[in-house]
Amino acid sequence: MWLWQGRFASLARGLSMAGLVLAGLYITILAGAFFPIQLLNPAWQLKIGSALINASPFPLLGLALLHLGPIIDPLLASRQRLGARLALVAACGFLLLLPLLSLAAVRDQQQRTANESSMISRASRNLQALRQVVASATSTSELGDRLLALDGPVLNEANKALPLPTIKAQVNSLLDQAAAQVRRQEQSQPPRSPLTLLPELLRNGVACVLLALGVAGLAQRPGHKLSLLQELQLAWHRLGTRRGLQRRLARPGADPDYFRKISEKSEPKTRQPGKKT
Repeated sequence: MWLWQGRFASLARGLSMAGLVLAGLYITILAGAFFPIQLLNPAWQLKIGSALINASPFPLLGLALLHLGPIIDPLLASRQRLGARLALVAACGFLLLLPLLSLAAVRDQQQRTANESSMISRASRNLQALRQVVASATSTSELGDRLLALDGPVLNEANKALPLPTIKAQVNSLLDQAAAQVRRQEQSQPPRSPLTLLPELLRNGVACVLLALGVAGLAQRPGHKLSLLQELQLAWHRLGTRRGLQRRLARPGADPDYFRKISEKSEPKTRQPGKKT
């Protein structure tokens, strides 16, 4: 008998320790994703959100193991209570993660679109400035210096030996190729709209809600025996029952004083002095 109790206690401590290890592993994964910290960068926010969701099986399994420990060994109840309290914060965090990820995804798309448009516009302006330089240059040396100042094509010694109209024609040909490349890049950009983010938003939304429910099933408020999920289910059931009664009372012919009459009937009648029962 004592041998089996010792084995069960050892198993319970092992399960509890495994739960702590999984929680520590989860923290390690998140720490690696946090650095370098860029709080206002939507790409960094999306990276943190993905890490929180993708590595979520570790804390869920860890919390489950912490809850199994006290069933075998009651001495481990303090660890279970600590895990249940931390699960409250985690459940709220996963719910808050849903709007944060949605907003970060929209901002990241807008930022990418703005950066790509800015790059294409800047390239077009540079090409226009280079064309003006080629058109206004009066000598080979002037053309080479002004192209070099604008980071344009570099004229080598063989090019400088050619007549100026020939050099201008060659430079214009290079600029035409660069302009065609800019147009191809502009046309290859996919259309940016919030609808293109819908699959990602749905995936993140469903994942956040499921994780919040899963963690809520292992969370407990101080002084309560039911889990947070059970309390929410009970509150939802009471709300549905109350709404059902209100709908029935709102029907034609319903007695609005129904609750008052029921309460009066359920109250015990007190005997008045001087009257015999």
